[in-house]
Amino acid sequence: MNVCLMLISASVASCCSPALAQTITVTTLEDTVDFAGTQRVGDLPGPDGRVSFREAVAAANNTSGPQTIAFAVPPSEFWLIADVGLLKLEQSPFFLNDPGTTVDFTTQTTSMGDTNPLGPEIGIYGLDPGSAGIAAIYVNADNCIVKGLGKVYQRGYAIRLVGNNNRVIACQISGPFNAAVHIGGYLGGPVPSGNIVGSTLPGEGNTLSGLIINGPADANIVIGNTVQGGVLVQGATQYGVPVRNNRIGGPTQAERNTISGNGYYGEEGFPVGAQISIIDADATVIEGNYIGTTSDGMSAKSPQIGPTGVEVRDSRNTTIRANLIAGLRVVGTNHYAGRVFGEAILVNAVNANSQGTVIQGNTIGLAAGGLTPIVTRAGIAVKPLSSFYHALDTLVAANHIARVETTGVFVAGLEHGVRITSNSIHDCGAAGLDLGVAAVADGPTPNDSGDADGGGNNLQNFPVLTSAFAGSTSVRIIGSLTTLPGRTLDVEFFSSPSCDPSGFGEGATYLGTFPVQTNAAGFAVIDVSLAAQVPIGAALTATATDVALGNTSEFSACRGVEAAPCPADFNADGALDFFDYDAFVNCFEGVACPPGASADFDADGTVDFFDYDAFVVAFEVGC
Repeated sequence: MNVCLMLISASVASCCSPALAQTITVTTLEDTVDFAGTQRVGDLPGPDGRVSFREAVAAANNTSGPQTIAFAVPPSEFWLIADVGLLKLEQSPFFLNDPGTTVDFTTQTTSMGDTNPLGPEIGIYGLDPGSAGIAAIYVNADNCIVKGLGKVYQRGYAIRLVGNNNRVIACQISGPFNAAVHIGGYLGGPVPSGNIVGSTLPGEGNTLSGLIINGPADANIVIGNTVQGGVLVQGATQYGVPVRNNRIGGPTQAERNTISGNGYYGEEGFPVGAQISIIDADATVIEGNYIGTTSDGMSAKSPQIGPTGVEVRDSRNTTIRANLIAGLRVVGTNHYAGRVFGEAILVNAVNANSQGTVIQGNTIGLAAGGLTPIVTRAGIAVKPLSSFYHALDTLVAANHIARVETTGVFVAGLEHGVRITSNSIHDCGAAGLDLGVAAVADGPTPNDSGDADGGGNNLQNFPVLTSAFAGSTSVRIIGSLTTLPGRTLDVEFFSSPSCDPSGFGEGATYLGTFPVQTNAAGFAVIDVSLAAQVPIGAALTATATDVALGNTSEFSACRGVEAAPCPADFNADGALDFFDYDAFVNCFEGVACPPGASADFDADGTVDFFDYDAFVVAFEVGC
């Protein structure tokens, strides 16, 4: 009696308990449905004795609890491609509507063997007409997993994630479509969030021909993938369709995506396309990716037709951080034959302002490791395509930009408020920082009296350096700045092994910042000692940033670093003699001091006999 009760209880639990996972195995490529009843798992298979993918999806949707859809399709059914089983999609798309469903295409390999060593054994072929813009699989439910899908033909997308907290892992989806994966809700419906495409675990990243996050969508993540065909994050705020808080990549190496190979030639031979496009989106983070390069970050992806690495357009609070961006150099064809295009990062505006873009800590123009150049046309360009809209409050900070063929950072004529700070910019083919009068780079722009001219960043005047003296642990820099009156500016200093051939430096090493305030005539003195070891003969340069407006100047003209003058040369005439002794005694006794000199020789804040002793020692040993 007890045994019978136990068997009955077990049967009920197996049939009805939502906690027990069930596996449904697909055994045919045909798009058929012939099972009846409630079309639940228990009703499979139908009269034909086989289970199609459409039947498996229907059974999973109609049966409570989590299910796994597995595959064991006889290779004798394979068609079109000898080693890959292409599921025939002849009706409407496949809709996953039951939470917790896993579709594991990799089980085909486990059950039937590795017939395709180059990729997955199961793909999808769309045979229904009019499906060019439609996905093959719609994941409408939450907490579902799609794993190991291969080639997909004749569909707009392979997978569309409409629900929340779903996963796409270990897929190798290629095909001529809009994108392999599309994250985006239905108009007027819930906003998909928490979906993750890729993984940080070995073997769970995807290889995808394109990925799109299209509004509405919020807080979705793309990590650990190889994407050829580009990544697009796009909203439509004018229609109430937001895209917010999505992340491409992350701070760890395992989260890195390699995104390259997107683009095409337009009718006239003009190359078009960005590897990552952020359009009318909010708070997107692009972090830690390799963009435009091979997966090892050591060479340019080939072919590479899209000329732009990352484009930010009409978007707000975008962060582009700690990426490696290189290999963006494309030669036009047809009417553009011979013209060269390419920009690692482009910030622009067409139909609305872009605002609050942060470009920080990226490596541009160099391979992984930061030493070997990868040919790249230009670094960062802030140049909206419309005179009605602007790229406001753009920050370019702590990036390493080197060996690009033209400009390191370019700000077009109509733009202002682009704060450029603490970067390492060197070995560029044109100006390291270029503020344009118009929409094209035009090389160093001379300072003007009163700083009243207009252009990129209002053509903020740069500092004029008159001398730079290197000590063993510090460098003293003397100069001036002439700009608008009553302004507070941050003057940043940089050193490079040599000066740019233009005579206006770049800045290989950031040394520090010194704040200045201009007087009523717009003039400020620069006299600062920075704790930095700078070799004698190095080229020193500086920039000036208006703190309130955010406008950063071009690099100043170079100033060669000289040996620091001898402290005991108290009258600074270049000779160490008793005139220096007399000058110090007079200063010590309060009679008169040479300009800029102080009797506080040991710099302890007090003038006393310790200063006298320190001067005598320096004088006797010859500094």
